[in-house]
Amino acid sequence: MTYWVSHSSFDKWVILPDISPADMGASRKIKILFTGDLERPIYADPYFFKAKKTEKHYLRAQIARIVHSTSLCPKGLFRLQEDSTKEIEDNAPEEGDIVLPSTKAMSDPSMWVHLSVGILMNNRTGHMDPEVPEGMEIEPEELLK
Repeated sequence: MTYWVSHSSFDKWVILPDISPADMGASRKIKILFTGDLERPIYADPYFFKAKKTEKHYLRAQIARIVHSTSLCPKGLFRLQEDSTKEIEDNAPEEGDIVLPSTKAMSDPSMWVHLSVGILMNNRTGHMDPEVPEGMEIEPEELLK
């Protein structure tokens, strides 16, 4: 996702940079107050962002953590694709319209699920496929067996 920030709706909007999994991991380990100066270097223990990264990188990492933790959708609105266990699609029935639950039913917390996948402890949203050794003609899925 791409995020934009501004001090007010009349000021210039600035795009926040992409971050790496290492940036995400570092942002989990420190607590720093935001100053509003996107170019301010961050000094913390453990050392945060070794390659001249600033408050805008820390802000981007915190926004990603918040979005992945708090994006909800009604249960049953989406389903997993049949050919992929990681991709989702709309849960549209073959016949008729989707029957939506009542407002009273939606007040139950069990009627809600996370929309975004969680951020794993390796600071990614999914596990990476294993590398295939050179000279072998084998699919990465077969290495997992």
